[in-house]
Parts: sequence; structure tokens; C-alpha cells
Amino acid sequence: MPAVYRRTLTLGLIMLILLTVAACAGRTHQVRHLASDVGMLERGDHQEEVLAMMGPPDQRRTLADGGAQLIYLEHRKSRMKRSLLFRWLGHEDFHLAVVTLHDGRVSNLVYRLLSPEEFRNYRTDLSKVPDFGP
Repeated sequence: MPAVYRRTLTLGLIMLILLTVAACAGRTHQVRHLASDVGMLERGDHQEEVLAMMGPPDQRRTLADGGAQLIYLEHRKSRMKRSLLFRWLGHEDFHLAVVTLHDGRVSNLVYRLLSPEEFRNYRTDLSKVPDFGP
């Protein structure tokens, strides 16, 4: 193999490795997976466990009986949906999780897939999220 081809191949591999590393390091925000996170929680878990697993809620609502609800919303897009060229091929999902706490412990867990309209309504005004009870 001539030296020119070897040099070009080596330079191409180095560029590929650098691009791969840069792509992997590009995610700076916390990734939520509400469905699996809620699935790992159980009634009776401490509030600290919930916050450690799910992160800070999008809203915290105080209940009349002294309890609290932690409300989490998530909008997930597939890779295709995030691309500029193939946006019409992808899909997006809208998730809602409500964790109800009494005396610092989980008393109820609710997880739902939302329609785009519900998600837009809840995103603009989280007080519209229904109270799912204890």
C-alpha cells in the first residue's frame, strides 16, 4: 500500500475516532426515563430516594391533607424526529409521572402517556394536572 493511501487512511480513522468521542460527550443534561424510574419506586420509599432517582420535579404541589405531589413531565423525541432531514419519519412521546408523598414517604405513584394536546396544556400550566388522589 503506498504511503499516501496509508496516511489518508490513518487521518480518516483519527477523524472518525474524534467525531465519535465528541458525539458521545455532547449530552450535558440529565436524561430522564420516567417510565423506568417510576417502575423502580415503591410505596413507602423515602422522599430522598425519589429525588435521588428522579431528580427535582417540574412542580411540587401541596395537598389539603398535608401531603405533597411531585409532578414530572417528559417530552421524548426519537433520533429521526430530532434530525433536520428526517423529522417526518420519527416519533415523539409525552410522559407524566405524579408521586404522592405523605409524611415524607411515597403513598401513590401514577404514570401516564399523554397526548400532545394534554402535554401542551400541562406544560403551560401545571396546575391543570389532575389530582390523582392518595
